[in-house]
Amino acid sequence: PSVIIDSGGRIIVWYLPGAMTGMIMVYMQCATNSIGHLLNDSITTRKATEWRTHESNFYPSPDGKITPGCINISPAWFQQGREVCPVRINWCDVGRNITTSLQRSGILVSAALRVMHPDLYRAGIKTQVRLGEWATQYQLEDMCHHLKHWASVFNVVSVICNRRSPPHRDPKCRPEAFDIMTTAGIYHPVIMDFMNLGIKFLYDSGSMLASSCRLVRHHMHVEQGSRIVTAWYMRDSIH
Repeated sequence: PSVIIDSGGRIIVWYLPGAMTGMIMVYMQCATNSIGHLLNDSITTRKATEWRTHESNFYPSPDGKITPGCINISPAWFQQGREVCPVRINWCDVGRNITTSLQRSGILVSAALRVMHPDLYRAGIKTQVRLGEWATQYQLEDMCHHLKHWASVFNVVSVICNRRSPPHRDPKCRPEAFDIMTTAGIYHPVIMDFMNLGIKFLYDSGSMLASSCRLVRHHMHVEQGSRIVTAWYMRDSIH
């Protein structure tokens, strides 16, 4: 485990290999299995510059157990994300299974954020409470159900399966906020390259990385295996 500190003494990157337990990774797999059709529908053939969902950046799973794709999930709003076409998941059996399967992962990243960035953690809690009060006031039953079962202080999670990531930043993220990424699956060793920091991390299954993805230019290259990434982050538009 390690951290990177800037010239002002602020921690800007957290690297926690082996942070995800075997049970949590199993639940990540279950969540992914339940949304295979949504992941498949997320892949596009539009301009290659829209790389986050472009078919050229995805590769098949050798055992067929992972469906390539990328979707965003939020308990309150589905029109914002990492420049990926949003997928609204209604409170049906599929939505319930996804939310339940992501609960342990959501609790873990929330606990990690409590240590990494206490102010952002408290802002996330405050947001969830206010959203719940607002949904109750206006009798938005679907949103109330989602919020009751949403276990993370983050208000959006991207589920990304078997995708290559070229060098990029995430411009919709707040510069002072942390995103937390976790990875699971069976694949050859992958290197996460934080290019403008000149630092590389081994991004094995079970790892957790936290940073400001708006400020840190990063990429990783992977060509084979079965790999699931959950990227947890905040969106002001949901606040």
